[in-house]
Amino acid sequence: MHNCDEFRERITEYIIDREDLTVDPRFQHELLICPDCAEFYADSCEMMAALASVDATVPVRGFTPAFELRQKNSLIEFERGRKARAYGQILQWVAAAAALFLVTASLLRFPRPSVPATEATYVEHPVPLDPVTVDFLQQSELLLRNVVKLAPSDTQDLEDVKRKASEQLLAIEQRKDAAAHLPHVRNVMDTYETVLRDIRNVDEKSAADDMPDIQNRIQRNGLIANIKAFQPRVTMVNFGPQ
Repeated sequence: MHNCDEFRERITEYIIDREDLTVDPRFQHELLICPDCAEFYADSCEMMAALASVDATVPVRGFTPAFELRQKNSLIEFERGRKARAYGQILQWVAAAAALFLVTASLLRFPRPSVPATEATYVEHPVPLDPVTVDFLQQSELLLRNVVKLAPSDTQDLEDVKRKASEQLLAIEQRKDAAAHLPHVRNVMDTYETVLRDIRNVDEKSAADDMPDIQNRIQRNGLIANIKAFQPRVTMVNFGPQ
């Protein structure tokens, strides 16, 4: 039986090491069945990426056990409070953690020579998907985000998302066939397809009742987080003195 607290403690160290859990068979199933844990994983990865971007010349991996313990505790505290804090407070927390990161780096006993760093772009592919399917997933995430923010009274926006849902439905069978070798991706697309049909069939007269139900299903199933997890992640890497 899935236990959120135990599962999140298990994956915390992997998140600190910036390992991709979406391709790890030990964690794939539980990330798919629990939207809250999938959202926790996505948020934590974003937080670690933000910390890493503060000073990429200091590797994220390889810190002392005490520092890694502090990072692990920070992730746990972040999860406990993320639903109770507003978005602005989360940004303040990340800024404070980044400041701690800078102070820790400045206290290193052996200063590094000042050498200009070179920068490169690293694209990480969580799952092997063709470019057309990747583009489809990006459009799917954007559509779902617009639907979640949509007010039923916005008739023009409602017509726009209904039109885009119809276009997505025309292409989804081919995208499902292209992802047939990845059952977890196919399962998410199946769930997404049922939501697309409901969006397309929303009537203006019943939108006030239908749209909140669709929005709740999107959030309850963790569709946005799941679709985002399958997309490539672009990272800017600085190569400096080690």
